[in-house]
Amino acid sequence: MAALTFGKRDVAKMAEILDADYDTVEQAAAAALKRAEEIITSKAKFTAVGQLHYPAGHLDPDEARSNMVALGWYATQNQADTAALQLVYSTQTREIFRTWTLPIFHGTPAAYYTQRKKAREAAELALAGGKEAELARRVQWFTDNPHTEPPPWGPIWKTEEGTA
Repeated sequence: MAALTFGKRDVAKMAEILDADYDTVEQAAAAALKRAEEIITSKAKFTAVGQLHYPAGHLDPDEARSNMVALGWYATQNQADTAALQLVYSTQTREIFRTWTLPIFHGTPAAYYTQRKKAREAAELALAGGKEAELARRVQWFTDNPHTEPPPWGPIWKTEEGTA
């Protein structure tokens, strides 16, 4: 099974870049590489990785470079899972690997942590929503600020008349 496949639209995108006029060959190559990176980034969503669990033969199990592998880029999680399952046991070398299918993040570590922070904050807000959570936040405020005048909060619960 191929890791990534490229169709007519991808070829057309590359042909469009290569058909443009450039002053130098280097500019054309840079444009082609940038477009190829955009195409791969849009398609590569998962990777399969493995780590040697039970070595056979004379390989040192502590030798990190010979015991870890990333298999490539896959468009779907099912493709990556299939590749990971094929790596679990080798009939050629009689080795057993632990495998994982991981999502690929195309960006910097800072951008990754920013994305994780936003996702965590959204999850915490979803968990802490509701009247009980607001009451708990207000009680915590009084615990943290015992001798301070409270902010002008509105009512938590409204009666049918609209008052607390």
